[in-house]
Amino acid sequence: MPEGGTGPGTLFMIAAEHGWTPPDPEPKPDGPRKAAPGMSPAEVWERSEPATFQHPYIDAKNAAGVPLDTLRVLPAGDGLRIAGASMAGALVVPASAPDGTLQSLQLIPPQGKKMNLPGSPMAGAMFTVGTLTPGAVVYIGEGIGQAWATWQATGQAAVCTFGFGGMARIAAQLRLGDPTARLVICPDVGKESDAEKIALEHGCLVATMPDGWPNNSDVSDLALRDGGDVLELLLEGAREPARPEPPPPRLRPVSVCDVLRHPSPPPAFVWDGLLPRGVASLLGAHGGVGKSTIALMLAVCAALARLLFGIGTVQCSTLFVSLEDSAHIVRHRLAGICKAWCIDPATLDGKLHIVDGTEHPALFSADNRGAGDTTATYSELCKLVQATGAGLVVVDNASDAFGGDEIQRRQVRAFMRALAQVARLTNCAVLLLAHVDKNTSRNHKAEGGEGYSGSTAWHNSARSRMFMTRKEDGTLTLEQQKSNFGKCRDPITLEWLDGGLPQVVGDDGADPGTAFGQRVQGRADDTAAAAILKMIAEFEGRGQYCSTASNSPNRVFAMLRTEPSFQALNLRDGDTKRIVTQCQRAGWIEMLEYRTVSRHTKDRWTLTNGGRLFAGLPAAPSAPSAPSGEDGAPAKMAQEGAPSAPSRVGGVGGCARAEDGAEQGSLSNAEPMATGTTEQDMGAVLEQGAAA
Repeated sequence: MPEGGTGPGTLFMIAAEHGWTPPDPEPKPDGPRKAAPGMSPAEVWERSEPATFQHPYIDAKNAAGVPLDTLRVLPAGDGLRIAGASMAGALVVPASAPDGTLQSLQLIPPQGKKMNLPGSPMAGAMFTVGTLTPGAVVYIGEGIGQAWATWQATGQAAVCTFGFGGMARIAAQLRLGDPTARLVICPDVGKESDAEKIALEHGCLVATMPDGWPNNSDVSDLALRDGGDVLELLLEGAREPARPEPPPPRLRPVSVCDVLRHPSPPPAFVWDGLLPRGVASLLGAHGGVGKSTIALMLAVCAALARLLFGIGTVQCSTLFVSLEDSAHIVRHRLAGICKAWCIDPATLDGKLHIVDGTEHPALFSADNRGAGDTTATYSELCKLVQATGAGLVVVDNASDAFGGDEIQRRQVRAFMRALAQVARLTNCAVLLLAHVDKNTSRNHKAEGGEGYSGSTAWHNSARSRMFMTRKEDGTLTLEQQKSNFGKCRDPITLEWLDGGLPQVVGDDGADPGTAFGQRVQGRADDTAAAAILKMIAEFEGRGQYCSTASNSPNRVFAMLRTEPSFQALNLRDGDTKRIVTQCQRAGWIEMLEYRTVSRHTKDRWTLTNGGRLFAGLPAAPSAPSAPSGEDGAPAKMAQEGAPSAPSRVGGVGGCARAEDGAEQGSLSNAEPMATGTTEQDMGAVLEQGAAA
């Protein structure tokens, strides 16, 4: 059409404006399409000729002797074409309906593939080789070649289903017609599992091809290559498929009558009352409040069985999964914790495991409103939890781990269930860190309420949920907003002093009975403990030993009381005993058996490597035999000498008291020691101890 001319669309529009309406389309006829003239099964069958053994397909299948009275061949020159291919000379196989009437035809040309007659459905149709006898064996295969092969090998009737899609329907028809028949399905290679399902449903046996055959090979191929005798043995070995074990009930009954005679164990916690085992818990806070640092502190405490904020932990292998912060940041935080708590990092080896997942953080992924699924990173996490036997797993944090829509309840529940499955692997506690929106955190809307963002499924799926906020005065409040296993703990108020770690806020006074007074006392005890440890080590080097017996004449107080540095501490005998006990609980000293010059066996105190680090002394190498003394006086060398200095790092290696009001693992509530060493000096000492 020349540019600018009037097109057909314009003409139809003008006609419609003048009242023209398009005619209604002719209605399509209901039911199956009518066969074209000369294409119905009966017409094609009528003009076909009797089949002979000279037909190329019969010859190729080595089907000599098979019944031919029910087979025909389309005459040469016949005009029937299917999919553009001439069917002249094709073997014509009748497909019978269940009532025996002719339903359709399959045509197998001398050259080319099998074709079904268009316009005549093949569903439910079959072709039988031989005679069906009540109670006898019937072999079922997809094609006429398989039916011929099984009939030749056994003499028993065989049924062709014209493809695997009709096999289940044919098996059902045969079973309905003869409940006593021995039906044997002969599947092509690659279809064995589907055939077994059909066999289980309809009471059939299955004869599968030997191993090593390529997909779609069948019993006729086996007979052609190995002979009818081999096929006969295969068919004789037809077996009933194994019935799968019924799945366990989804709703399992629970015993109620013996809850007192055989009580179930109470819920177990990694962090007492706050972090239950075997389930997923949530810690929410606005970014930058300190939840990652506190979670890492918790992981360290659980690895060493220390108190955190005055609350006990159970010693277990811990796994910290950092999906937001790089390894350098996490290591920097860990170094600060070790310095503040005087922990030799070597004591964490094999107990605390940290992994960097920032490059592939998603544990769960979902698109739009789909259900979502776990990722390869999740699978790796599961293996890692099992390999480490983790009792605590910290996932930092939800915004990186969860690749879905936080307001989609279905996706959130699926993700939280996946974390619960991780918890069940080793009965560990899983703690997920999560951000909340800025307004919720700054306006304190979540205090006592919603300490999470998005769907309520975050709250409902977590068994314990904690929320942390920062007040205007800089203090932190850690609040447990949900507990499925008991009463929520009281909120914890924390302060974060410069150069230190978050710690419990106490009263303003210095009364020894208050928490603040206990911390002040703890700091003084730290100074005294460091000095006493140095003197014990100095005396030990001279062969003067401090007895572990509290009433011994060479107990610590009696041994050191004449020393000017000890007198400067202004300690009484009871004060000294208290500090020595605290040093033992912290793992800085341990009992060591030795023999006196009179060959009596006694116990004395010796410093562990952790104690030497706390006191600012280098870690002790293995030492030669040392002189022995009795009751602390300088003495001659005992015949046996003294045992070697201990080589292990004792206790948890921290600066903390187990009792007396201060947190376990730190005599001074995790404050740096007043021993004349700077933080940099302590870092060097810790590194030296770790290397040792």
